[in-house]
Amino acid sequence: METVERSRDTAAGHRRVRSIMVRHPLAAYLVVAYALSWAYWVPLAASSRTTEYGVGWPTHMPGLVGPAISAVIVTGVIGGRAGLADLWRRLTRWQCGRWWWSIPAILAAGAVGLAVTGGVSDTSDLASYHGISSSFGPLWAIALVFVINGVGEELGWRGFLADHLLQRHGCTVTSLLVAVVWALWHIPLFLVSGSFQDFGVAGVVGWAIGLTAGSIVLTWLYRGSGASVLLVALWHTAFNYTSATPAADGAVAAISSTVVMGAAVAVVIVERRLARRSSPPRTSAAAAGAGDGRGCDRCG
Repeated sequence: METVERSRDTAAGHRRVRSIMVRHPLAAYLVVAYALSWAYWVPLAASSRTTEYGVGWPTHMPGLVGPAISAVIVTGVIGGRAGLADLWRRLTRWQCGRWWWSIPAILAAGAVGLAVTGGVSDTSDLASYHGISSSFGPLWAIALVFVINGVGEELGWRGFLADHLLQRHGCTVTSLLVAVVWALWHIPLFLVSGSFQDFGVAGVVGWAIGLTAGSIVLTWLYRGSGASVLLVALWHTAFNYTSATPAADGAVAAISSTVVMGAAVAVVIVERRLARRSSPPRTSAAAAGAGDGRGCDRCG
């Protein structure tokens, strides 16, 4: 009898959890994503160990897949097999036409930076990455970064969070909302990652601005490519290699980041112009609504 009661209680608990996720999918996604990533990073931070370039342990990499796992869990709960099938289609969508040019574009920015600085003395620095052992070699290291860092983050941040927000907001607002939670998600890495610990106050501000610009560009690419998680995961990986490796330290990262910031500004300007063109002309009734607080404008 007790076993039957426990089974009923368990089933009721599962139904309550599912009901909450269905009613609040974005909140559920964020809770699960943060919980999964921070459950790994916080104990690592408490051990006072930090990641380094080309060193496989300690590593922050497992925590980076939290957003992707959360996207799969919450999608499975609220959307079932149909939702998971749609998520998979977006993850593997490769027919993106001209949008693929965004990847060689960001790599070209890194190449320009290398040309300006005179190249690198050690070519292994081009593929060296925090938390990944140099013994893997450059190709395996890049593949790991793509799967863990690129897909691990983008399946969640763009494939789930931005995808849902774009149903109610434009590109700019969606990007800024994602940027806030994306930035806060990184907090434990300031205690875990050696590269984050090297930031001063100015470095943190610059990182936050760069992350926001990256969020705008990635959301724009995601929407423009027909919701291709594959494209934005590859772009994210390419950008990290032009801004977060020993070879990219200094001027290379600055040039690459500046290009992304410029692209983000261009996206915001274009989005605002398109929003103004598509907005219906204001009538006297609409003006009256704006005057008494009933009007509502939604930009970008």
